[in-house]
Amino acid sequence: MNETVITLFGSIDRYWYNKNYLKYFLDKAKGQPVRLKVSSPGGDVAEAVAMASLMADHGNVTVEFISFNASAATILAFGAKSIEMHEDGMWLAHKCSLGIDIWGHLNADQIEDAIKELQNKKKSAEAIDLMIAQKYINRSGKSLKEIITLMEEERWMPATEAKEWGFIDKIIPGAHKKPQVTNEITDCFTALGLPLPVIASEKESEPESGDKNLVSQIIDGIKGLFPTCNKTNISNSNTVISMRKEFTFINQILNCEGIEEKDGNISLTVENLQAINDAVKAANDAKAKAENDLAAANTARETAENSLTAVVNDLDSLSDSVKNAVDNKAKVQVIRDIVGKIPGTGTVSHQEANADNKFADIATDPINSFENE
Repeated sequence: MNETVITLFGSIDRYWYNKNYLKYFLDKAKGQPVRLKVSSPGGDVAEAVAMASLMADHGNVTVEFISFNASAATILAFGAKSIEMHEDGMWLAHKCSLGIDIWGHLNADQIEDAIKELQNKKKSAEAIDLMIAQKYINRSGKSLKEIITLMEEERWMPATEAKEWGFIDKIIPGAHKKPQVTNEITDCFTALGLPLPVIASEKESEPESGDKNLVSQIIDGIKGLFPTCNKTNISNSNTVISMRKEFTFINQILNCEGIEEKDGNISLTVENLQAINDAVKAANDAKAKAENDLAAANTARETAENSLTAVVNDLDSLSDSVKNAVDNKAKVQVIRDIVGKIPGTGTVSHQEANADNKFADIATDPINSFENE
């Protein structure tokens, strides 16, 4: 007997893919096997529960999950006779969410009313979560704690894990071994407030880290962009694609607005690697030059200090008054005072305007003081 195929590709809501939509086709296929192909981000839980009940009443419905299916889409399947999932599909179970519409300037009484409303919403959400959890328990045989923990994690699981949990009966092999996450899927999940899928990849060991200088830090930062440093094409999977604009320095090196990320990995061309290598070399050269310049400056400073020390020592040997001066500036002043007392060495600043004081600079000289006798 041929299967009747029904498709449900989109959100579950009361205006389109709902219990009435499904009932129409199930009624037409009464007494016949039905295959419901589903690819849905979920939607209205009430509609999904009703659709599960309709499938259970029909008694011979196989749900075939294609691509990504979440939330209410998984709940409706529990009314099927058998649940199948494509190898590259993903499954998401999470707690329900309810619409909250509170806005405006509220006084104390209105705030209290809003709090009561939110408390009631919370109780409703908790009741719905328990109802959903019970359906997962009935299907899988897992404990309430295990199911609630899974719902709280809000993570996508591949078909193999969904089968391990007991949520599906069969995995349909396909050409793609991994889920294919397109920009359209990413935008859809973001708009619906669903978490973005994280596709597991093989982890490779990282080399042991030693002392890090400036260049090694730059290199380590670049290594962080991809799992291994010996692969040019980091990933061949055409999955989640996004532009990573936060790597500002790398983007400047590559002269691009952002690095393209696919499924958590970065693909770089040989030209990209050459540009990064040149930038690291330039940083290394600049660092070496800066170190050399600093060493030369330190040497020059040390030479100047040694020369100054030698000069000061020579000056100190001239006189105890010079040696006992508090600092070099005071030493210079002491020397000036001594020089000023030597006949014929008076400077313009020392000379008096009055002609009678013409020889004032030698008045203390006992040999030439005959004019005062």
